[in-house]
Amino acid sequence: MYQLLMSGSPRLCASLISNGFDAEPDDEKTKLYAISSDFETGFVRLKRFFSILKAPESDAVPRLIADMENAIRFLEEHTDRYLLLETIELDMMTEIEEAKLRARVETEIKSCLLVGAAVDALPENVNEAATLLKKATQQKCDATLDALYGLRFDDTCDYARVDHPLGVSEWSEILYFGLWNRAEFEANS
Repeated sequence: MYQLLMSGSPRLCASLISNGFDAEPDDEKTKLYAISSDFETGFVRLKRFFSILKAPESDAVPRLIADMENAIRFLEEHTDRYLLLETIELDMMTEIEEAKLRARVETEIKSCLLVGAAVDALPENVNEAATLLKKATQQKCDATLDALYGLRFDDTCDYARVDHPLGVSEWSEILYFGLWNRAEFEANS
């Protein structure tokens, strides 16, 4: 769901949690990237997606419906103009070169755009959209809907061991990094 939330005009930006790797000299820091996006556009898409999942045709389980409602409540309480997605921790697990790290973030941006386009391509009628969504999650359909393939709406939808966890049930205010304010960011760029 983070990709859908980030689907509002996502753009490459500098990471706010790191300006390079710790072992690097200050004048040779690797540029690290993140994704910024418009909150409102992604949030509207997320709410629409959740409304489709509430239709009986989607077969979403009650726990998922409750998790969706909690997610919406959390996001409504933490609304801002922009979203920031820091991917560097995951990216560093497979890459270390600056160009390859940037490419991974650019690939993530494309994924966010594809998920947003897939939700936009669903019919306006919620019941028709739920029927098509269910089909798109179970079999390859129109290329526009490919981003939905493999999603699950059962009790295991958020398990890390499924191929495509939804990411609906875990929301928190805890931030494990101290973000720089504008002056700190500019001083360290």
